[in-house]
Amino acid sequence: MFIDDINFFINGEMPVNREEKLVSSELGYLRGNMFLKEYVPYKNYQVIKLEAKTNEEALLLKLSQMEFALNDLSLYLDLHPNDMAVFNKFREYTNEYKRYLNEFEKTYRPLCLSSINKDSYEYYKNPWPWDNDAGVYYV
Repeated sequence: MFIDDINFFINGEMPVNREEKLVSSELGYLRGNMFLKEYVPYKNYQVIKLEAKTNEEALLLKLSQMEFALNDLSLYLDLHPNDMAVFNKFREYTNEYKRYLNEFEKTYRPLCLSSINKDSYEYYKNPWPWDNDAGVYYV
């Protein structure tokens, strides 16, 4: 039994792996895991780097990467709320996400029903899954 495990049984504190390193949001998104030592690849699977063709696609990809990182770190923080290093990274990703979302919505269109950047309702003008814009489906 490890000392951290004893703290869990006595104080209810989850053990924190202090040597756990986070990977970038880009790599974490591709692998499906933000933690370096927790990732176990499936057989000989090699991650494939996603390439955006337009600035709009690049912003959407970055938003998706940020959302994934926030969700994965949030799950970790549910069990380790006192891990300030991960919490600071969570705050950093939150600020980045807000910045990218703001940039996307100012440049292109609202992504959420609650996004209002103009004086009129614009959400219905978004591309729909069956819309094909230059060979790109929005699904």
